[in-house]
Amino acid sequence: MMKRNALSLQSSVVGRANLRMYIQAAREAGFDCVEPSKVQLEYFFQAGFSPEEVKLLLGNLEIASVGWLSDIERQGEDFVALMKEAETLFAMAAAIGSHAVEIINGPVDWHAVDCYRRGVPYDGYRGLLGLPIEEQHRLTVKNMQALADLAKSFGLTLFFEPLCWTPIPSLREGIPLVERAERDNLKIVVDFYHNYVAGLDGDFLSRIPKEWILGVHICNSRKPDGRVPCEEIFRDVAFYEGEIPIHDWVEAVKATGFQGWWAYETFSKREAEEEVREFAKYVHGELKKLVGV
Repeated sequence: MMKRNALSLQSSVVGRANLRMYIQAAREAGFDCVEPSKVQLEYFFQAGFSPEEVKLLLGNLEIASVGWLSDIERQGEDFVALMKEAETLFAMAAAIGSHAVEIINGPVDWHAVDCYRRGVPYDGYRGLLGLPIEEQHRLTVKNMQALADLAKSFGLTLFFEPLCWTPIPSLREGIPLVERAERDNLKIVVDFYHNYVAGLDGDFLSRIPKEWILGVHICNSRKPDGRVPCEEIFRDVAFYEGEIPIHDWVEAVKATGFQGWWAYETFSKREAEEEVREFAKYVHGELKKLVGV
């Protein structure tokens, strides 16, 4: 059982660091857990290392989750590919002792949404764009159920992060879908960026039933301006640089009674170039002050 209000070092904080450096930075900074990406893990295993060697690197650190499985609403032949991809990812996550895996709706590529809005061709995955919204919801729930059932066979929990440029842009739309799926190993993550851009506020966050929340991604954003909110532009801000009232939103989540893991997630180009160990220590210190642990 993970400790209450655990602090997690999200992989984005260490820029392009490899798995070894990432874990060392987390341990030195005093984090309780980490959230490695599947890319970091795949590189590590492709180099000939084993899951047991990941566990040796971790020591007392836990793995809060592994990120991530994308475009979870895929249908037809794409659904078959989704389930194969999921099985590989879930097996890898379970092998290293992860508690959970993150799932994301789509289309993940924001260009697909931009082209759809402008009525121009897009040569790539378009997701369920153009279908009636209730049909999109029904198909997404169906896939959530299939993925959660598969994850359960690996002893994993899934958590859903709605992406703000998609037809399911926030937890306002996402939580009812998780409820409809009726799977006890299917939760949500409260990601500040996506929910801010989609128009939610601290009052909404404070009313989320705590049992739905697996973790929190504290992050910032520029102010939306009507464009498709691509992360390369709108998330290129440092910890406290953007428009999100970080302190207020943390207090709003704490008001739910939530006591799971907390992380900082960054897409800041400048923060990606910081010295990894020192920046991890800075993030740990800020999370500790914000969460009050």
